[in-house]
Amino acid sequence: MNGDPDRGVILAVDVGGTGLAGGVVDPDGTILSAHTVATERRGRGEGVLRNLLELVTGLANDARMFRLPVRGLGVGVPGAVGEDTGRIGTDIQNIPELANVPLRSVLQEATGLRVAVDNDVNALCLAEWRFGQAQGLRHVAMVAVGTGVGGGLILNGSLVRGASGYAGEIGHITVDMDGRPCFCGSRGCVKAYASGPDLVAQVRELLEATPSPVWAELTAGDPGRIDPPLLFRAADRGDAVAEAVVAKAAQALGAGVAALVNLCNPEMIILGGGVMEAGEILMEPVRRWAKFYAFERAVGGTRIVRSGLSKQSGILGATALFLYDEHRRHERLGTRHARDAM
Repeated sequence: MNGDPDRGVILAVDVGGTGLAGGVVDPDGTILSAHTVATERRGRGEGVLRNLLELVTGLANDARMFRLPVRGLGVGVPGAVGEDTGRIGTDIQNIPELANVPLRSVLQEATGLRVAVDNDVNALCLAEWRFGQAQGLRHVAMVAVGTGVGGGLILNGSLVRGASGYAGEIGHITVDMDGRPCFCGSRGCVKAYASGPDLVAQVRELLEATPSPVWAELTAGDPGRIDPPLLFRAADRGDAVAEAVVAKAAQALGAGVAALVNLCNPEMIILGGGVMEAGEILMEPVRRWAKFYAFERAVGGTRIVRSGLSKQSGILGATALFLYDEHRRHERLGTRHARDAM
C-alpha cells in the first residue's frame, strides 16, 4: 500500500461508535468510492482495529481498481489524539477499546502509508475550511452535536490542538454550575443538555412526571422509540415537554457558542451533526442565546451557520485532515531546509 507523497487519492476513514465509514477521495473532495462496516462486528478489543484495517485494505483495492496512486490515509476518531504521538486519549467514550492506542503508528506499520489521525470534529472543521462554507477564512470554529458535543478550532489559519489534544472541547464548557451530571465527571456541561442521548434522557425524565398524549401517540406507548427526530416533531406540534427540552438545549448550545465567540472571536461558527439536522427550530434560538451571552461587537462579526456538507462529511473530514497535515509537514521541511542553508 505504499503511498505516493506528491499525488494521488486519499484513503479516508471516519471512526464512529457504531460504524466505520471509509472512502477513496480525490484531493478536490470528490468521493470516488465509499464503504461502511460495523465498528465492533467481531466484538470488542482488537476487533475494532481488525475491522478498521480490513476497511482500509478494501479502500486501497478500490484505488488500485481505479488505477490511482494512494497519497496516504486520514482517520478521524471521537476522542482526543496526541499531535506528536498519534495516540488516542483515555476519554474516548463511544469506543473505549481504542483508549490509549497509538493508532497512527499502528496504521502506518500495517499499511506502509503516511497516516494522519485526529479528533473527528477537528477533521470536520478542516473539511468546512477546505471544502465548505469556511473556505478563505482565517478564524473558524466547528460545533458537532450528535452522540456527544464536540468542537474544532482554526485560528490564524492553523488548527488548534492544544497540549494534549483537548482543545476545542465546547461540549464540556460548564453552563450550569449545579446542573445535570456529565460522563466527564463534571456537571452542567453543554453536552448534558444538547447531545442526542441527553435529549432523550431529559424527555423520559419529564414524561415520568408529566405524561403527554402527544408522546403517547408518537411512540405508540413505547418509550424506547424516543429519539431526537421524534423530539423535534413533538416540539413542532407544541408539546410542552418537547418544547422545554429543546429550549434548554438551545440555551446551553447558545451559551457554549457565546463562550467560543468571547474566547476566540472567530469569523464563522458552524454547527453540524445529527441533532442539528433539526434545522431552524434549534438554530434560531441558538443564535439568539449566543447574541444574548456574547459581547455584542464580537458576535456581530461572527456568522453562526449550519453545516452544508453531505452526510459523508466525516469522510471529507478525514481527507481534509490528511491534506492539512501533509501541507504542514511540507511547511516544516521548507523552514528546516531554509535554516540549514543559512
